[in-house]
Amino acid sequence: MTVALYPFLPDYQSLFYDIEHSFERDHPDVDLQIIDLSANYYNEDEPQAITNTNAQVYELDGVFLADFIDQKRIQALPKELVPPANTMVQVAEDSAKVKNEWWGLPHWACTNYIFYRSGDPLGSAGTLKDVESLIGVKHSPDQGLLVDAKGKSTLGELYLDATLDELGDLSAAEPYLLDTNLLGGATANLQRAITLCDTGMCRDSDYHEATSFYARQFARKRGRALVGYSERLYYIALEQHESCRKGECLDLEDIEMKPLPLSDKGSHPFAWVDMLTISTTCDEKCLPDATAFIAHVTSSAEVKRSLLPARYGAPPRYLLPARTDLYTDKDVLVAAPLYSKLRPALSGAIPVRGRKLNARLRAIGKKLDKEILKP
Repeated sequence: MTVALYPFLPDYQSLFYDIEHSFERDHPDVDLQIIDLSANYYNEDEPQAITNTNAQVYELDGVFLADFIDQKRIQALPKELVPPANTMVQVAEDSAKVKNEWWGLPHWACTNYIFYRSGDPLGSAGTLKDVESLIGVKHSPDQGLLVDAKGKSTLGELYLDATLDELGDLSAAEPYLLDTNLLGGATANLQRAITLCDTGMCRDSDYHEATSFYARQFARKRGRALVGYSERLYYIALEQHESCRKGECLDLEDIEMKPLPLSDKGSHPFAWVDMLTISTTCDEKCLPDATAFIAHVTSSAEVKRSLLPARYGAPPRYLLPARTDLYTDKDVLVAAPLYSKLRPALSGAIPVRGRKLNARLRAIGKKLDKEILKP
């Protein structure tokens, strides 16, 4: 059975290996093949994009869900995979259901945070203007904002974040999710945020390609605040554990976080949801194995194992699970106590999906990079 898992996770190769072997141990009659799409998952012009891949099970970023349904590439979930009420955080459930029918089983969620040191006045910053006034365009070296503002998908997502912060909901934002009709306030707010970066930072392609770069810089106290997903905490902890002298770098216990405000109206956070789906090419012979795999990989025990340190000395991955029970799991909170601070950002988060949304956001990102944002 061929499975395409979402690849942009900390230490994903180790995670994929563990998933494959734990599933095959319980299902020795199934030969599980996990496809690595880390090179081009989002780039629909490349053969290794998720949209150009043939598999029996797809782990879809929600940005693709509407397209896979429209193209009849996936089937609705069988009844035995539909989770009981309140199993998933609300934004995950809302992202995976269409007209009250489940099309995917949520696995991970992603939302943008601003990370800062405990005691920093940024903790009371509710708007972009507040962040500007505290960091300042003219600030001391290594006291700027750290945010990756390169890459088509990255910039498209930041624009979506800024647009939702400005307008408040997806229906209002939808007309502006075209590269031919950008919301001026959102693009201006993005530029305002980027202006808070240190010279030479944030708009650098090499730093963009180095996934952990900005998190590691923040760990070394080379920025006032860091913008990114929850798993940035994994890279902060990894830098502190592997590469810092005692007292040189930030400890995770010294870090606070909150939703990123990209508007003077405050933050209206949204979340992407990665979900397991079943291909329409998965027939009656395939369906029991696909169902068993999805049930296995999204089970509380398996997701918990994915969250906990993968080896001695490794930090927790700090991915956001779609399952509600893991935010209060004692073992998880002992190993990764910051989950209690990460969870509130998902409460009331806006679910996002739409036709050709990946292509639209990447086109927006390209235009922002080439024509609108300053180098």
